[in-house]
Amino acid sequence: MNTKNKIALTIIAALSGSISGCSSTNNPPLQPELVQQISTASESTLFDASSPLLTVAHFQQASAALATTTEFNSLDKLLYYFRAFSYYGPIEQLEATDYAGLSVALEQLASSGQLNNQARLQEQYAVTVYRYFSSNERAVQLAPLLPQLNTQLAQLASTASLQSNDYALLETLKAYGFLFNVSRKEIDGELNATLLSAQLNEPLVSFAASDASIRADKDWPRTNAYWALALYRLSLPSSEDGETTALEKAVDEAVANIAKQDVAKRGESAKDAYSKGYHVNTFAAQERCQENSEICRIPELKEALPIEHRCSDSLFILAQDLNQQELTDSCTKLTSQESHFHQLLETQQQPTANDNNDALRVVAFKNWSQYHYYGQLVFDIQTDNGGMYIEGKPSKPGNQATFFAYRQWWIEPEFAIWNLNHEYVHYLDGHFVKYGGFGHFPSKMVWWSEGLAEYIARGDQNPTTLKIIKRDIEEAPSLEDIFATEYKDGVDMTYKWSYMAVRFLAEHHHSDYVKLSQFLKTDYFEGYESLLAELTQHQQEFAGWLAAQVEQFDDSEEKAKPRLHKQNRYAYRDYLQPEHLTQDSKHLHF
Repeated sequence: MNTKNKIALTIIAALSGSISGCSSTNNPPLQPELVQQISTASESTLFDASSPLLTVAHFQQASAALATTTEFNSLDKLLYYFRAFSYYGPIEQLEATDYAGLSVALEQLASSGQLNNQARLQEQYAVTVYRYFSSNERAVQLAPLLPQLNTQLAQLASTASLQSNDYALLETLKAYGFLFNVSRKEIDGELNATLLSAQLNEPLVSFAASDASIRADKDWPRTNAYWALALYRLSLPSSEDGETTALEKAVDEAVANIAKQDVAKRGESAKDAYSKGYHVNTFAAQERCQENSEICRIPELKEALPIEHRCSDSLFILAQDLNQQELTDSCTKLTSQESHFHQLLETQQQPTANDNNDALRVVAFKNWSQYHYYGQLVFDIQTDNGGMYIEGKPSKPGNQATFFAYRQWWIEPEFAIWNLNHEYVHYLDGHFVKYGGFGHFPSKMVWWSEGLAEYIARGDQNPTTLKIIKRDIEEAPSLEDIFATEYKDGVDMTYKWSYMAVRFLAEHHHSDYVKLSQFLKTDYFEGYESLLAELTQHQQEFAGWLAAQVEQFDDSEEKAKPRLHKQNRYAYRDYLQPEHLTQDSKHLHF
């Protein structure tokens, strides 16, 4: 009998004797044949969007089986099924009772003691927790699962640095970090309340302070613990006056004390662990690092960006890892859209008065993690974003306008720099159209800046935007609403509806659109604002044009594609990932 069939029979035997206990897990009557299908499936079958095993019925059966199984390989297979389902399964079809069933099964598994000192199962448990229970809606079901994370963190700290133990330790630390990374975005939410009440900072501080957080002479466990503690700090309620609260100060001091002791032993390596793990992930930036230089280190510019490439006299790139072809392609993409910009706005390529931004510096990092780290410490910029354009003070002689960006690492092996064309338009707009620096005009500039950048960068082919427009066409904002957009109004309003307004005016009221730009160039905001008010008279035409765009847009092919529920690409840092723990078929993530 082969191993897969042994596992299947083990699960079925356990189920047949435990049917009466399954009603408490909110699952339907057991169907051993469905569980057998899961237990005999290969990893490639599980991680396949077309797999017939990725159904709610199979999910429910796996929960029931998890609550009643005692054999190691069987538990491993079931937990790996839940990992696969979280990426490829129909998550949107799960009911609250399905999550409750899984939560009860996990709680029973933890209380049974079967996870004790079983690294592979502890790894799987941690992944299941953060993949399914990191939301306000799941907070109640998460609460009883948190003690097991603390238990296994303590157990794993005392294990040898074997690969299986290291995977389990990494995923356990990730569980803390990923949960806080979600909860911090809604301080008053149920998830955050649940996590804070569990006092998860205590086991994290204890672990980070221990010798066990340096593993086989590598500090990745300590750096990951710092990262989780940084996200814990961000989840703490802040004071109304912006002053550091007692709780925030307490965690800062606890981590600083660990770092000081570490620096005394390991020197600069300990400073880097603190800087990358805790400092930048609390968004403490450059000045605080200078103040805490005994534990924090500011890298040199050449360390961050060893490559310099000139596209032209007015454009150069500082890069972390771009090769010659990628540099050439980036230059071509940037310069090729200039003619469209000048033609659309009839600039005659004449810059605005008192603008000394003669050359744009493009800073291109390997990925967001590197941007997040070096952007704060080398350039002293805020990095809780997807990149940015800093115009500076264009009237200041020697002022250097800079676009901070990074490679779209999630589309590799394809190459692109995220928002490259969009951000370059901001430079062109600031240099050739808008008088003064960023914020010079008092209002009604968001739609202009972001809509123009999107239109020049994407042209008439913008399926991502049209998908949103089609979805929300019944609640479409008016031209007046779009002109009044502020950044706090959200991504869709700021970029997508602004794009539609700019495209409409550019295509149907081009002379008025050019006149708006001329008012901005001559610092005549009153004329700009007055003409905007006149343009709202085209609202009926705009509404009809929007309806026509939606009618012509065919997204049926896009809807038919299987959806992969990826982990948030900005939730983790590439430098936290130990090189020896690869994402092979037994440890898949997306």
